[in-house]
Amino acid sequence: MKPIKIVFDKSYETDYRTVSCEVPGRVASIMDKLSPLYETVVPQPCSEDDILLCHSEGLLMVEKHDPVRYEIARKAAGGAIMAAKLALEGSISFAVVRPPGHHANPDHNWGFCFFNNMGIAVRKMLAEKIIDRAVILDIDLHFGDGTDAIFRYDEAVRVFNIQSSTRREFIEETRSALEDAGNAGILGISAGFDQYELDWGANLTTGDYHEIGVIAGTYARNFCSGRVFILLEGGYYLPDLGANALSLLTGVAEGVDEK
Repeated sequence: MKPIKIVFDKSYETDYRTVSCEVPGRVASIMDKLSPLYETVVPQPCSEDDILLCHSEGLLMVEKHDPVRYEIARKAAGGAIMAAKLALEGSISFAVVRPPGHHANPDHNWGFCFFNNMGIAVRKMLAEKIIDRAVILDIDLHFGDGTDAIFRYDEAVRVFNIQSSTRREFIEETRSALEDAGNAGILGISAGFDQYELDWGANLTTGDYHEIGVIAGTYARNFCSGRVFILLEGGYYLPDLGANALSLLTGVAEGVDEK
């Protein structure tokens, strides 16, 4: 069985300037579930050059005006890079990061996001020629416009935003998307949990996240040499956020390790 590693830094719990629902308790609730079960790895911040793989100099300068938030956003992107590298080294990894990233576009950001964590991680792996192709699966309630904009014209990366509004359609859309994805060097999952039945989307159950994880893990086993990493995006119903994250992660592991 592949080892499972969690990427986390206590700085993700900083109460930086953002909206009221994007609270430090989000990552704390997930770590309460995951940290007793799996090894935790502490990342380093990404570099400015890493940020510029996806974002304009102007956006970088704007974010530097809030030095506290800027440093945590660098650490979140660094966590995404570490998660991708751990996956390439043979682990299944889950980066429990704040701030999220999938609404960070090349030259602007919104939706509680500042730098595009997934985009930076994937672009860095491509730039270093560790992989030549990647697939990104975004299961957040909201369309990941930033990730889509970064890779829209990049033939090396396919981005699938799953947007169905019913449980079975969401799961079947996930299955259909990955059936069409082809071979890749790595699968990155932008894991938003706001599709949950008690969250904003009022849609998926905890068990559904496990099923989605199995689908993604099976795809990674068959088409990505088992290389898969997960990044936290949305999810705001704290009582069940950790259980949903664990359900997705164990589903991915089951799919990857299925014989």
